Amino acid sequence: MCQKIVFFSIFLAFFVACNKKNDNFVFVNENQRIVLSLIKTNDSIYDLKADVFRADSLVSTDKWRLNYPVYQFDCDDVNNDGLPEITVGVIKRTRYDSVCRRRLFIFKLYEGKYIRPLWLGSRVSHPLVDFRIVSKSGEKYFRTLEQNGENSFVVAEYKLDSFGLKWIRYIQKNIDRKKAEKILNYK
Repeated sequence: MCQKIVFFSIFLAFFVACNKKNDNFVFVNENQRIVLSLIKTNDSIYDLKADVFRADSLVSTDKWRLNYPVYQFDCDDVNNDGLPEITVGVIKRTRYDSVCRRRLFIFKLYEGKYIRPLWLGSRVSHPLVDFRIVSKSGEKYFRTLEQNGENSFVVAEYKLDSFGLKWIRYIQKNIDRKKAEKILNYK
């Protein structure tokens, strides 16, 4: 079953990667510019890359290898520290969940230049389908689309807490996928 999920996810990731216009995120803060990239190195191996520039000169580069298929990549300053957090959706098993599923990994820029894991999520409330970072009233949230039945989905919001994600609320429960995707993508 995991092989089918991985195959489908690789196909989907390939299709999305071919159509995706931006695999880079640029952040400017104070006297530096940070370029965050997701680089596909082969079928299911990706590198996260952080290039830090000051006065238009490259001052540091760091990479973090992801040995899993990737289905989502997003960046934003979620904890309001002036540095972006990197969110990556990967497909894999974990130590605490032996089923091959979609996961949400969050990375931080340690000392403003080194990519380090902040949270390597094993689960959210229900099996994860997709996620976005959303902003409401100056606060950043992780909005998730989760499957809670064969044709039933929930959209939930989480905040970054001292250890991982803290559930805030369900936006809507027991809805079809089309409606859930619309809510997920609503800014």
